[in-house]
Formats: sequence, structure tokens, C-alpha cells
Amino acid sequence: MGATAEPGGAAAPAGAGRRSLGGDGSLPWRIGSAVVFLPILYLLVRRGGLFFFAFVALLIVLGLWEFFGLMAAQGLRPYRALGLGAGVAVAWFVYAGLPTHANLFLTAFLLGVMALELLRPRAQGVGPMSVTLFGVLYVGWLSAHLLYLRELPTELGLPYGDGASLVFLALVPTWACDTAAYAVGMAFGRRRLLPAVSPKKSVEGSLAGLAAAVAAVLGARAWFVPFLSLADALVLGAAIGVFGQVGDLAESLLKRSSRAKNSGEVIPGHGGVLDRFDSLLFTAPLVFYYLKLVVFGAP
Repeated sequence: MGATAEPGGAAAPAGAGRRSLGGDGSLPWRIGSAVVFLPILYLLVRRGGLFFFAFVALLIVLGLWEFFGLMAAQGLRPYRALGLGAGVAVAWFVYAGLPTHANLFLTAFLLGVMALELLRPRAQGVGPMSVTLFGVLYVGWLSAHLLYLRELPTELGLPYGDGASLVFLALVPTWACDTAAYAVGMAFGRRRLLPAVSPKKSVEGSLAGLAAAVAAVLGARAWFVPFLSLADALVLGAAIGVFGQVGDLAESLLKRSSRAKNSGEVIPGHGGVLDRFDSLLFTAPLVFYYLKLVVFGAP
């Protein structure tokens, strides 16, 4: 993290010319957004139920709108309204505990989009169909795993309130990883990680993010998820540190292919919803399946 452009368009080494965390002017906005947003998120996660579902549904709608905008910038014509509705519908089936209905709906949605493309004037073929379905799966389905986490205690016969701790187990290490990677990359980044995808991300920042994710899971184990063994905490922390950054890079690839700096401007200092939640789209499913299959041993 922390690359600057040299004359002629070449990227300078990551971190060159930028040693201040607030060098781009975004840090005050980031802090202000966190002060406003995090207490609201905490209350919604603790409350659960329809309140948390509404929050996730809003994330899906905003995230899909940004994603479809990125695809439109490439000349594609996704089915925006249909995709937005499908993303929220998938989340609802997950929240309502109807996985079979979700599978049926996704199957019908795929067939329906294919049929609609046949009737569309100046049909583009596979492009609009693919990006519409991919958007629903990428933003809608992956986001729905936050609901899976929040509702998991109901499936396991545990107190419903415990679901908040499971959601925080995904949120806290993911954002600790993001924050550490950003801060260390801006201050000390020298070697670029994947310059073809994201010129500003550095190896130093990536390693700091990995270490922060592991430390955050160990802290969570001592604080609010004591059922995790030390081995599970280390494995889960390392996995979050890796896959969270993969999620960030995947979204960077989408933006780069659309020649966009940010996915949107919804969150001051952060950009769009996808810019803030891209890592979580990868780590929420990871945490859910690890907890369910490995820690709790549920079928």
C-alpha cells in the first residue's frame, strides 16, 4: 500500500513519497466514518433479527448497485433491477432458514436471465447474463453469510445472542487486517505486492495485515469467543489474514478493469460499500464454514 505515480505513468515503489497516514487527506474522513458507523453496526449485530437482516439487505443493494455500475463502465448491460431484487431475495431465504428455497430461486433466476436475454433488443449474449449472475453470487450470496453467522446459534441450539459474537469474529479480525495493512503500507511499504492489480498494496502492509488478523482472533478468543482452541484461533486468524486480502485484491481487479478508483462514494474516506466490505465478502463465509464444520462439527 502506498504507491505513487512517477512521470510517464510508471508506478513508483510502494510507499515512495507517502510516509504520512493522512497524506491523501482521507484519514480524518475514515476516522469520522468509523465514529458514526461502528456504534450503529454494533447495535444492529447485537439486536439481530430483522434489524440485522435489513442492514445486510442494504449492503447488498448498495454493493450490487456499485458492482453493476462497474460492469456498465465496461460496456456491459447487466439486469440491474432484477439483480438487486435477486440479491435481497437470496439473503431473505438465508435469514428465514430456507436453503432449499434459495437453491430453487437461484436456479430459476439463472434460467430467467437467460430467457430475458433472448428477448432483449441488441442482445449482447453471455456478457450481461454472466455479470448479473456473478454480481448476485459475489455480493448477495457472500454477504448472506453474515446472516448465516448471526443465525447459527439457532441451528445449534445455543442462545440466540451468541450469534453476535460469531459475526464480530468475522468483522473484527477482517478490519484489523485491513487497517494494519493500510497503515503499515502507507508508512513503510516498499515492495509492491501485485502491482498489475493494485499498485498501492505492499508486501510490508500485507504481512502486517496477516499478523493483525491473527492477533485479533487471539484477542477475540480471550474476550468473546472462548470456545475457540488455540489451534483454531491461529488457523482461523491466518486464514482471515490471507483471504481477507484476496477479497480486497479481487475487488481491486474489478475496479481496475473498469478504470475506476473507487466502487462508489457512499462512505466518506473509504469510497463505496464494496471498498469497505470487499474483504468481508471472503472472510464471512470462511468463518461460517470453519465454525460450523470444524469447531462445532455440525453437518
